[in-house]
Amino acid sequence: MSKESLKRKLLQLQCHFTWDLRREDVDIEDFEERIYESIKFSKQNNKLYAYNQLAYVNYLNGCNEDALTHLQKAKKTARADHPQDTEKWLVVTYGNFAWIYYHMNEVEQAETYLEKVKTICRNLGSASTYTANIPEIYGEKGFTMLKFSGKHYEKAKECFEKALEIEPDDPKLNSGYAIALHRLEPTNDKNKNMEKCKPLKQLRRALELNPDDAIVMVLLALRLQDFQQEKEGLQYIEKALSTSADIPQVTRYVAKFLRRQGSVDKALMLLKEALEKMPNSAFLHHQVGLCYRKKLFKLKKDMHYQSKSSGQIDDLTRHCIYHFEKAVELKPKFQFAQVDLACIYADAHNYSKADERFEIIKKMNNLKAEDWQHINLEYGKYLLYHKKLEKLAIFHLKEGYKIQNESYIRDNCYTNLKKIAERKISRNTKDSVAFGILGFLHQVKEEKPQAIECYEKALKYDPGNEDYLSALCELRLSI
Repeated sequence: MSKESLKRKLLQLQCHFTWDLRREDVDIEDFEERIYESIKFSKQNNKLYAYNQLAYVNYLNGCNEDALTHLQKAKKTARADHPQDTEKWLVVTYGNFAWIYYHMNEVEQAETYLEKVKTICRNLGSASTYTANIPEIYGEKGFTMLKFSGKHYEKAKECFEKALEIEPDDPKLNSGYAIALHRLEPTNDKNKNMEKCKPLKQLRRALELNPDDAIVMVLLALRLQDFQQEKEGLQYIEKALSTSADIPQVTRYVAKFLRRQGSVDKALMLLKEALEKMPNSAFLHHQVGLCYRKKLFKLKKDMHYQSKSSGQIDDLTRHCIYHFEKAVELKPKFQFAQVDLACIYADAHNYSKADERFEIIKKMNNLKAEDWQHINLEYGKYLLYHKKLEKLAIFHLKEGYKIQNESYIRDNCYTNLKKIAERKISRNTKDSVAFGILGFLHQVKEEKPQAIECYEKALKYDPGNEDYLSALCELRLSI
């Protein structure tokens, strides 16, 4: 078989090489660190997935021999964990073998593994030659998408939905689906009806099928906390700690629950213990930084900036900066940590470093719309309250509000813009910029008569303004 002909067949496989897992979408070192964490600490049977993921990381790093070693481990794990139906669990692994040998120019070996996949698919009665619609493949793809990048969460959800159509009561697949829904739907949107919250329902379903799943327990607790059901949530937190306190990912979520509850010192204690096991976890460092930031804000509020508290403020600020810096050093694409670091620099009046950090953030690629909404909000507030650059601040707050992602972040953009407009009008009842902002807010909310009225006032006090004219023209044509 020619290499070109072989590649055409390889592209029909379902494996990591055909799932659009691009290097630019992930921080490879962080991804690898999280895979090793799952091998070391996970109590679920996920080692098969982890070894396949490591093999793909090895390939991306140009280490094909190491990739083959990890694929051998994946094959051994499949046989140990699934002795009754091993072949179904090896379709993805064999596909990865075929691709690695293809990249090593060992065509015969690649053909051998291609033939293995073909045989399994034929035995399963698949209509396709090189793949099969089985939950084992959908499940592995779903969990890989969840771990690889936030950009792939929607694909992960779709994979679990397909798998659950075939195996609706599978505990592992239900857990994966619950995690995907939890990540896709913001946990801080308190306007939603608890009874209609799909992630909450699915987390409960997953826990019914697997009452010992500590990750699901803590995610369910956080969801319940969002709906002010903290008492029930605390029961799951306590159970997760009693059974899985040694898993850093569990500790991270438990600490988040405790921090939001106000038990910051307890959260810090747990996080520091977890950091001893996983010193290179960007997520743990970020959570520690958030705890110190909460203590810092509380101190400032309680002490009213009295001089006797300045030493404590400086100390807490240093702790925040250290852990946020560590988080972004370990995971440069961690946008939440990047934004938090920029904001703590601003609070410390280190504007040169804050400016530098925001410039780095603005150049980040592959961020979701809601991420840009968050970035525009925080950058807008920084420009407004620290740099006193009102015009530029208004621009970024508008950019954040334009993004149709209903969340507290969008509400915050709206609130800040409205305050700016009201403050300006209180100082000058003929302020065209203020009426322009109000016109924009009404326009985005599709309140057309009010938007037209505000833009007309803005034009009255700033005749010939092209932005106001354009907005008015668009609004009048749409009525």
